[in-house]
Amino acid sequence: MKSAIENFTLAEKYRMEGKLSKAIEQYQKILKVHPESIPALMNLGNIYFMLGQINNSIKTYNKVLEYKPKFGYASYRLAISHYRAAQFTKAIDIFVKIIETDPELYMAHNWLGLCYYHIGDEQKSIEEYTKLLEHTSEPFIIHYHRAIAYKSKGETDKAIEDLQFVIETYPEHVSALYHLGLAYLQKHQIFKAIQLFRKVLKLDPKHKGAAEKIEYLTDVPSI
Repeated sequence: MKSAIENFTLAEKYRMEGKLSKAIEQYQKILKVHPESIPALMNLGNIYFMLGQINNSIKTYNKVLEYKPKFGYASYRLAISHYRAAQFTKAIDIFVKIIETDPELYMAHNWLGLCYYHIGDEQKSIEEYTKLLEHTSEPFIIHYHRAIAYKSKGETDKAIEDLQFVIETYPEHVSALYHLGLAYLQKHQIFKAIQLFRKVLKLDPKHKGAAEKIEYLTDVPSI
């Protein structure tokens, strides 16, 4: 019979090789003998998450928190799992507590922004992205997400400002260009919108949304 250390070493080997089912077996063997092993539980929860077994990942992270209630990273992973399960309210409750108790996990603001957006609270979503911008040195994706929330809320000028920031950094960002076109369309600036939709199609000829918008905007009915 292998020792717990041997099982853990073998589990890590399987995990690094991408043999996740075999890694799960080894972690489960460890936990039968040492059910309180935080490293084994965390790695097991992470593997379940990677495999899309979200209910199992939630159960496993909760087990970690039974043994170590103030383990911020386990709470963070648990909240992300709830997000993946579309349990947005549960995720919000956990992320809010994380920010209160472990402010270094400031990426929780990003997940809160996503959660609030999905439950239809664009204002809180915007507020969370704005808070995150105070911490991150890589604001690109945050400006993008905040732009989508601004656009959904009807604050088109602010959405345009954020999307332009994204495009200045990544000029060929198809999604940002498309949403910028939609924003200009909301402002009835048809020529700018068409230019952007054409640029989207140049970068992605199969982009259905841009193709449909150009067809609609350039269709002149016969008299």
